[in-house]
Amino acid sequence: MKKIVLAVVVMLLTLASCSTGKVTVNNVPHYKKMIRPAYLKEGDTVALVALSSRIDTSRMEKYNRAVDTLRSWGLHVKYAPHLFCQDAGWFPADDSTRASDLQSAIDDPTVRAVLFFRGGYGAMRTFDYLDFKSFRKNPKWLAGYSDVTAVLYAMNRIGVESILGTMPGSFIADTTVRDTSAASLHDALFGTLKEIKTTPHKFNQMGEATGRLIGGNLCLITSAVGTDVDEDLSTPYILVMEEVDESVYRVDRMLQTLHRAGYLSRAKAIVIGHFTGAWQGQFSTDVYETIHSYTKDLGVPVIFGFPTGHTEPNYSIYIGRTATVRVDENGSVMTFE
Repeated sequence: MKKIVLAVVVMLLTLASCSTGKVTVNNVPHYKKMIRPAYLKEGDTVALVALSSRIDTSRMEKYNRAVDTLRSWGLHVKYAPHLFCQDAGWFPADDSTRASDLQSAIDDPTVRAVLFFRGGYGAMRTFDYLDFKSFRKNPKWLAGYSDVTAVLYAMNRIGVESILGTMPGSFIADTTVRDTSAASLHDALFGTLKEIKTTPHKFNQMGEATGRLIGGNLCLITSAVGTDVDEDLSTPYILVMEEVDESVYRVDRMLQTLHRAGYLSRAKAIVIGHFTGAWQGQFSTDVYETIHSYTKDLGVPVIFGFPTGHTEPNYSIYIGRTATVRVDENGSVMTFE
């Protein structure tokens, strides 16, 4: 009788855990075969979603120009229901509501890409309310940087390519200036992005390597270590890192974490983007010297000065896609398969 009662209890608990129909990240296996969403074409619809910090509505003139830019690409723009809400302090809305906005955009067959409007903090708080398995059933481009790195990590886990690149909230408002970051996002979304070249840097390490692109914002990379969205390091990868407004000692601490977690030693190549606003304080080396101390003896190609991160230019790259990097005395080039 006790066995029967126990079996019934287990069955009821199982049904209860499945009653929402949602799948948390730790129930989703790492998919090593990546799905590539269809590239955009004129006439497609993109959704704007605020998954992280709330949007400063006093800057609506700037944001309207960003939307005009998207429309100039021939795209229809759909606002998430709570895009400009101010109802939850730091956030535009509570975690489940923000997740619902993203889920609706993912499930909407008319939406071909989701552009996160800005970063900040809070994207990972929504993960328990999202059905991650549905992302593979309805693959579409998700694009952003900064705090959105957490979402791109989740996409890598479920095997869907995504875009690390600028967001509408970061578009340049001055229409007399060519926004090369926005142009790069356009090329990534429409499938015309083939390669990115950089000039020589004194900390570059020569060589050539191929691997799956992972990474993004350094804080978010280290925050994911040991969690249910942590990267699968068993397949060849190229690690991309950038950061903003961090002290050098905190950057050093985060690099220590990646060093001890095996992220650095297993990488086929390292790509260092902008480390904007880093302050040295009493630390003995500046931020790039500090990073160089971790990368110089890895025996793999290393690119410094790569145009990604929290300043211009912020070029787009395909996270989850296999890329090749070549570094020599003339600089570097990253090419996408």
